[in-house]
Amino acid sequence: MPDITRVERPSDQCGVCSSLAEHESAVQKIGRPDHDTYLPAASHDLIVVKDFELHGSRRLQLRRCPQCGAYYRYQTDYTFLVNGTEDEEYLTRLTEEQAAEYLNRPAPA
Repeated sequence: MPDITRVERPSDQCGVCSSLAEHESAVQKIGRPDHDTYLPAASHDLIVVKDFELHGSRRLQLRRCPQCGAYYRYQTDYTFLVNGTEDEEYLTRLTEEQAAEYLNRPAPA
């Protein structure tokens, strides 16, 4: 069996990022609170660096960990239903290359 060595990243030792998976998601449905899920509490510690959706109810943000500097893409979406909405949140840890793409992208005015 091959020896697979896990590469440690600074975020592995971070008090914020160590509580976050590579990809996190949550869904809240109006009228179905027993099925609602939420992003981990540590996600609220991330700082918004750029907001790409300033208008409207959908969000696309570049966020950064204040402790280790790891970058994350935060995105929301929703589906309008007759009896309410279904709200979704996604949080994805980015590589340095992916973060650079977002950092170089102009934010809307």
